[in-house]
Amino acid sequence: MGTLFHFPYRSVAEVSLRAILRNLVTLRTLSQKEIVPVVKADAYGHGILPVSQALVSRGSCHTLCVATLEEAIELRKKIPYAISIWVLSGFLPHQLEAYNKYRLTPLIHSLNHLKSLLNQKRLPDIHLKLDTGMHRLGLLPEEMNEAFLTIQRLGIKLSGFATHFAESESTMSKFVDEQINIFHGVYQELLHRKLIQTDAKIHIANTGAILRKKLGFSFSVRPGIGLYGISPNPRISPSNELIPALSWKARVLTIKQIKAHDTVGYGRTYTAKKRERLAVVSIGYADGLPRLLSNEGYVIVGGKKVAIRGRVSMDLTTIDCTQVSSIREGSLVTLIGKDSKHSVSAWDLANWARTIPYEILCGISPRVPRVYLD
Repeated sequence: MGTLFHFPYRSVAEVSLRAILRNLVTLRTLSQKEIVPVVKADAYGHGILPVSQALVSRGSCHTLCVATLEEAIELRKKIPYAISIWVLSGFLPHQLEAYNKYRLTPLIHSLNHLKSLLNQKRLPDIHLKLDTGMHRLGLLPEEMNEAFLTIQRLGIKLSGFATHFAESESTMSKFVDEQINIFHGVYQELLHRKLIQTDAKIHIANTGAILRKKLGFSFSVRPGIGLYGISPNPRISPSNELIPALSWKARVLTIKQIKAHDTVGYGRTYTAKKRERLAVVSIGYADGLPRLLSNEGYVIVGGKKVAIRGRVSMDLTTIDCTQVSSIREGSLVTLIGKDSKHSVSAWDLANWARTIPYEILCGISPRVPRVYLD
């Protein structure tokens, strides 16, 4: 039978830093802009520190984006180089001292937050975020006159100006063009009033906008999911140039035979129609495999794509290996990645679980070790 478990992991996510750097070059070539990588949410599940270190030291990136102050501080402590770190959605007025201490750049997204900077002795570099129709974070266009007056009272010039697209990946939508037009009008007013630095970072484009060439007049672009080799819309033509950077694997713990009419797993949601050979795999929803894949998803084992049987439980998942003669205890199971002629992508898991690949990748649990291949 051979030795059980040839490496010390019950489940592992293998991350190719080389693939991430190749995607960086692809996005840089497509956009012809400065790339400001988004490494929030643990670099979309790929590991914020190894990924960021590769992007800075091997990819010549001078700025990184995170979502929260906590992510930014962690990054600054580990990468103390003279890089800029932008916090996209985390600014609160009581955090100002930390922004100064760790040399971080907040995106101010509220008129009240902007006003809270009045009478402060020391301010970090500040980017302003405009809500051009996403209706999430950002100042509304009708708030901008008051914002202009507040910036004048602060006696500063903005070092950056940004917005975020609501559906840049949709080839059927023209809303991104409406957002660009709104943004451009406010930017021109900032220039006219001399409230923004001449070399300020103007950044509006995410991965979908880069792939669709909807860049407006960006000086910088903020790709997230595309860096990790996933397109927000696989039907966008250059999306096949991206290389998925993460593969996810687990091990077979045991194999058993069941007969017709036997049921499988919690709730007995699967009933065998005939004699089947099942394998129990060391993966579950606590590792990030969605419970919605119960009786829905597929994995690859022994070079064949096989179905999940019964409920995905916290630590274990059962698969049908009736047609896989080579399977044994300790066999490798591919959840995301390629094996022989078959492959399973983050998009596949997302479609089966009725979600998006962002959630699949970000949901891979910290208890799944990340191993960096290069």
